[in-house]
Amino acid sequence: MTRDDADRPQRVRVSFDSTAAPADSTRTQGIALPGAPVHEAGAVFLNDLMRAQLRLAGACLIGFLLVSLAFTAVIMIMASTADPPVFGVPASWIMQAYGYYPIILLFSVVFARNAARNERRYRGLADDDERQGAGR
Repeated sequence: MTRDDADRPQRVRVSFDSTAAPADSTRTQGIALPGAPVHEAGAVFLNDLMRAQLRLAGACLIGFLLVSLAFTAVIMIMASTADPPVFGVPASWIMQAYGYYPIILLFSVVFARNAARNERRYRGLADDDERQGAGR
């Protein structure tokens, strides 16, 4: 041990003791604002939103993969049979170069619109819950 090591303060390990923390139901979770009380219905709505978004993402992913595979199969079949030239370039090459972009755009628009719709529904349910809670 050198002299510089002796002058440094010793390291302290900091850890979270979950048994010491009180089980406070007013703690915020998820996307709630700091200090805002958490309602059981709000937590249920939030879980439903997360499930809906996950379901939407899975459906879009599976749909995109299926459509992309079908499009690839069409390109392969076209290339192996009659591949008509378009401006001197085989049509299958043009489809490979530019055909996937509209598919990607379509699925991204579908996902964005449906995700926004899910979030609007969640906000509507959460606002209704807050209004009912304030009226009690």
